[in-house]
Amino acid sequence: MAAQHRTVYMCEVCLTASDTQMMHHGRLMIECDAGSPGDDRTQPLFDAAGRLLTHAPKWWVFRHRHTSDTPSH
Repeated sequence: MAAQHRTVYMCEVCLTASDTQMMHHGRLMIECDAGSPGDDRTQPLFDAAGRLLTHAPKWWVFRHRHTSDTPSH
């Protein structure tokens, strides 16, 4: 069975997450493509030397960029 693709909706003010898009803090939650469990986008970002740059998953760091623009690490 193929892994299920995930879409997560996040409030950019307080980082509340939801599986449905709604208004939160007077703003519409943003849609984030979280990929499938185990997908490279679920991993944190490292620099070329292997040092951790952020604990946030790549799908959050690159949430405003098109998926094909996300670097693979």
